[in-house]
Amino acid sequence: MTFRTPILTSAVLAVLALSACSAVGADEASSDTGGSIEMAISEVCTEASEAGCVLVNGTSVLLPSAFEQAGVTSARVADGGQNAVEVTFDQGGAEILHSLTEKAAGAGETARLVTRIGGELQAAVVVMEALEGDQAQIGLAPDESAQDLVDLISRDLKR
Repeated sequence: MTFRTPILTSAVLAVLALSACSAVGADEASSDTGGSIEMAISEVCTEASEAGCVLVNGTSVLLPSAFEQAGVTSARVADGGQNAVEVTFDQGGAEILHSLTEKAAGAGETARLVTRIGGELQAAVVVMEALEGDQAQIGLAPDESAQDLVDLISRDLKR
């Protein structure tokens, strides 16, 4: 399987795949702002069997004790009718994404990359291989708002 840009899902892990960066159409009401996404590596657990076991969109994981903050230079609603957010990380953020996905991929089938955006746990995804580059796409469930996620990512810049 060949990857071009990582897709991280907020509600359901659809696929880790890469897509070409696309611009938001002129008719899209979307912001293009920076911010951050927090990430950490965790392990699956059996809900309520261990202290610190939390449910993140259907996956029970141990709540990480620390997250790394990956800087984002832009986040925007994906073009093309997808319910997704396209994210471009700054250099440090891209390095964090690569490092953590490399660790998660090498840690075995119970490892998960946990993301927290705007203080809210968003996803706990399986990582098949280390992700390269500075662009990712976060896929959302049909009932979730891509613009709301863009706003969460960029919220810390408005303070």
